[in-house]
Amino acid sequence: MSESLARIQNQIREWPAQPGVYLMRDSASRILYVGKAKNLRNRIRSYFQNPDANEGKTRLLVKRVTEVEFTVTPSELDALLLECTLIKKHRPRYNIRLKDDKNFPYVVLDFTHPFPVFHITRRVVLSPNLRYFGPFSAGVNEISRFLAKTFQLRDCSEAKYRNRTRPCLNYEIGTCTAPCVGLVSQESYARQVREATLFLKGRKQELIRELKAEMATASRGMEYERAKTLRDRIVAVDKLTEKQNAVLTERQKDIDILGSQAEGEEIQWVILYLRGGFLAGRRAARVTVPAGPADEATVSFLEQLYADSLVPDEIWIAAEFTGRADLEALLGQRAGKPVRILVKRGEKPMRLLGMAQENARLLLEQGAGGRAAASASEELRRALDLAEAPHSIEGMDVSNLQGTSPSVAVVHFADERPLKSRYRTYHPRTVDGQNDFAMLHEVVLRRYRAGAEPPPDLLLIDGGKGQLNAALAALEELRVQIPICALAKSRAQRAFTRKEIVRSEERVFVPGRKNPLALKENSAAMHLLQRVRDEAHRFSVKGHRSRRKKAALEDGFLSGIRGIGPKIRIRLLRELGGMEGLRAADLAALRAAGVPAAAAMEIRRRVEESSGAGEE
Repeated sequence: MSESLARIQNQIREWPAQPGVYLMRDSASRILYVGKAKNLRNRIRSYFQNPDANEGKTRLLVKRVTEVEFTVTPSELDALLLECTLIKKHRPRYNIRLKDDKNFPYVVLDFTHPFPVFHITRRVVLSPNLRYFGPFSAGVNEISRFLAKTFQLRDCSEAKYRNRTRPCLNYEIGTCTAPCVGLVSQESYARQVREATLFLKGRKQELIRELKAEMATASRGMEYERAKTLRDRIVAVDKLTEKQNAVLTERQKDIDILGSQAEGEEIQWVILYLRGGFLAGRRAARVTVPAGPADEATVSFLEQLYADSLVPDEIWIAAEFTGRADLEALLGQRAGKPVRILVKRGEKPMRLLGMAQENARLLLEQGAGGRAAASASEELRRALDLAEAPHSIEGMDVSNLQGTSPSVAVVHFADERPLKSRYRTYHPRTVDGQNDFAMLHEVVLRRYRAGAEPPPDLLLIDGGKGQLNAALAALEELRVQIPICALAKSRAQRAFTRKEIVRSEERVFVPGRKNPLALKENSAAMHLLQRVRDEAHRFSVKGHRSRRKKAALEDGFLSGIRGIGPKIRIRLLRELGGMEGLRAADLAALRAAGVPAAAAMEIRRRVEESSGAGEE
């Protein structure tokens, strides 16, 4: 028996028999697993009382654990909430993890303005002034254009709306009623919004009845232009929805139908979105089987699925699972409304659940790509001689123009997929001039200092031996051990006996080795490194260009105006909609934005001068 195992077994005897959350750490204090328990002592004892009796991943997990800590909570629901928070924050390797972190888009209606506007978003923020519709798996841009064109709703920004003095082109072509200049009343515009809302909710019959009633009223009042507009609106709605098949017309609630299929180390999930009785879309997600009790897999998946997505009224699932009531309460608390998780029976529900299950089965059978991805990590482990396959990789790259506006990007890949919520951009503070090595050294110190986000399984530097050594020196200074390598771009050189240019292979450098590793150019491991390196390069260039653009604005049109400092300059451009909105703003609009009178007059003078120069 190992010393750490004996120590943990002794500690368990003193653990409380209360609900709570436990964390398992390895020898480097990295969190490997987060779990919850109704009885902390009994749950932890089940792992360590007979370690060899554990199955699969749980056995591997227990072998790596050197420290276990706990937090007592008042109830199981509080334990679930804390567990979800910790998993989202630390993303432990042995917990269930969604490989697709990209949320589907929603159409959101913003009521903060007297003339509301629809726009597209992937981020859900619960607010009484926002109403969400969706999610939409495809065609969301077409739906957005349809709303503006058919229901004549505005799609302009707040800055453009405030500064309009005459209707824009959208009014001229009949796709907006021009609320910006008062050509439509708030009551009439509210009716347009209501009709668009009925369409998004899938309540087609109710919408068409209302439109036909309005059309008849307009016709009797001899408002023939309006009657024609309403008729065209009815035709457009009919045409767009004629191919939709209602599958559950008696249920007008938002319902998500979940199906799953497991094989080996993977679980394939499929979610069917039912909105207003119509199938509105489908989402697929594949996760690895987590360590720990099997019952927690469903709870963990559902919690992560709805962590940043809109929670429906009902969630249908084929099989009962432990913790359903607590999860219902948690999701209801998050959504601010009652949420039901139902194990459905009956002909129609079983048909829909069967459809979700069949989709999951077919996707799992076609999952050779996912298993190939897993082999890429394993191939990389062998190539770099790592202790284990890297499930999380961070790439780092520097971008600057002769030392100006430097930007160092850190991108994060989890299970070979970019995890953009963990992307970071750093602006070097201690380096003057063009010194990429010093910039990398500083950023590595800042990124991996104590208390920062958990380190990855592998750090990839874009560059050669110089960049690698700079990053390695920073890690040694921090006394942090992270596997590290550098990927240098191929070099162009003239062939010895021919005139054409040939390119060398890309080179992988690792610490303690003079010559680069020989990785095949078409290998899965090389492709994975190239994807991480290219994404880091893209993100660093984006950050650099953003800084250059900001610097140009600061030194450009608004420079030298008394009363307009850097903070006011940025706020002014943001509120007025950039340089275009600034040039269109009159004195009253500038004063309303907080610009002093003398500064506002100077801005208008510069605008007029630049306009005159352009005309000449």
